[in-house]
Amino acid sequence: MDARLPPKLTVWLANGSHLLLAAHLLLLHVLAFGGWRLLAGRLLWVAALGLFLLWQPFVAGERRINPRQGGVLLAAVLASTWLLGPWLLLVWCGALAGAIGGRVLWSEQRGERSGYLLAFGYVIGITVFGVVPEISPRVVLDPLPRAAFVHLMPLLLPLLLVFPARTPRRTGERFDLFYGTLVSLILAVFVLGALAYMLVGGVDYVEALFSTSLTLAGALLVVAWAWNPRAGFSGIGSTVSRYLLSVGMPLEQWLVQLAAESERETDPVRFLAAAMAHLHGMPWVVGSAWQAAGQTGSGGERSAHVHVCRLADLTLTVYFRLPPSSSIRWHVEWLLRLVAEFYEVKRQAHELQRIGYLQAVYETGSRVTHDVKNLLQSMQGLCYAAAQPGDPALRVDLLGKQLPLITERLRATLEKLQMPTIERGSQEAAGEWWWRLRNRYAERDINWLGVPAADERLPAALFDSIAENLLQNALNKRQREPGLGIAVSFANGALTVADDGAPLPPDLAATVLREPVGSEDGLGIGLYHAARQAAAAGYVLELAENRSGQVVFRLSSAHPPAEA
Repeated sequence: MDARLPPKLTVWLANGSHLLLAAHLLLLHVLAFGGWRLLAGRLLWVAALGLFLLWQPFVAGERRINPRQGGVLLAAVLASTWLLGPWLLLVWCGALAGAIGGRVLWSEQRGERSGYLLAFGYVIGITVFGVVPEISPRVVLDPLPRAAFVHLMPLLLPLLLVFPARTPRRTGERFDLFYGTLVSLILAVFVLGALAYMLVGGVDYVEALFSTSLTLAGALLVVAWAWNPRAGFSGIGSTVSRYLLSVGMPLEQWLVQLAAESERETDPVRFLAAAMAHLHGMPWVVGSAWQAAGQTGSGGERSAHVHVCRLADLTLTVYFRLPPSSSIRWHVEWLLRLVAEFYEVKRQAHELQRIGYLQAVYETGSRVTHDVKNLLQSMQGLCYAAAQPGDPALRVDLLGKQLPLITERLRATLEKLQMPTIERGSQEAAGEWWWRLRNRYAERDINWLGVPAADERLPAALFDSIAENLLQNALNKRQREPGLGIAVSFANGALTVADDGAPLPPDLAATVLREPVGSEDGLGIGLYHAARQAAAAGYVLELAENRSGQVVFRLSSAHPPAEA
């Protein structure tokens, strides 16, 4: 606390806080051994409180006291001075023992820890030999000489110069409230137990102290063993730690709430808003806010005590009723990270759904593009045939047969654009489809082999699309390799397109049906989409043979998986 002290004195107090503790213990010693009865002793009490305020480990030393806080502090000092007595000193010694005990665990140096243990032992000595005998005349130290304690105990205080028990001046958090409270309660049990044992057992005070100390030591030994046993089970320490870490909100309950909201809300932003609203049920939370994907939301009230969790483009904010401790902040950070993980999973699922739809649109558009290209090539072939000299009746007959088929194929192609999904097509008689295919390519010098069975049926749209791709690729290859022979066969529900030209390069053969590849005449992406279209309809498109003089593509029904 800043009292506008001179700079040198401030530095001395910051570096010699153990001297403040020693001076406070000395004044407390004088008050405990009868000094509280004197009027001057009450002035010593005010000085002792001032020394404690300069040493105390609860509030950072740099904080400045405002007039309101100063008034409350002054009222508390005046009231305690007016009520000064053995019982007030007993309560003060218990609180001081807790303040010192709560600092021992934060001491990293062995000498500093020894200094705190020395101060703690001195407080116990003041309580047992000085304050308690002042409460009642029946409490006497015989055969121990009380006067010896009065004069000899202060000789221990200079040892704090050897083992300095310093208090950090720039933090108020290095104090363990749980262990400090536990130390105060143990001291209270020790003192009150000794008084009760003395009155009930009819023994003197010294014997009661000895018996109570042995009993309390045995009880602490049993509690220490039960807290962290070595018999193969976790002990009560693990149970208490799990409960304290949950801070009234067990992890299982929080996960159940998040899972329920995740099933209820499919939209990631709505899920985030609902999950943050569940935090308002905690007693130490008054409000929350979130920001994600360009949207914001809030609920409850806002306060000056805030915790912010930032992960990528997600920002989660929690407002507390009171200033949170480090453990509370750590716990809230844990809960918010779980919310962020659930949100990220839902966001990725939403993004995958959108990408899947766009991919379906893209694949449908790619297939339609190839179908339109095949239709244009068929129409170019008809236009070329119609421009050749010959019998007009034959040309009319050719156009009359091919134009309705091209019109039907164009209508089916346009229908694909209306629904961006992988079409399976309707079943049609295989013989009819085979006859139409042969008529479309009757003028292309192709060797047709095989005849479908009379009752055989197949998905016409699928076979049309894949047959057009395979035949157009073979005809394009003939342009590069004049005199190329092409054979198309249909047997046992499988369509085969073969040529006697050069084989595909090994790297192209390994990837042509598995991914898009670059090619001058469209040999890659069309077959890739054809293979995926066949797989979606329950068929397999494969490069059956790839050797010089025998390049064979086959479309056949996929074999069902064998039963276990």
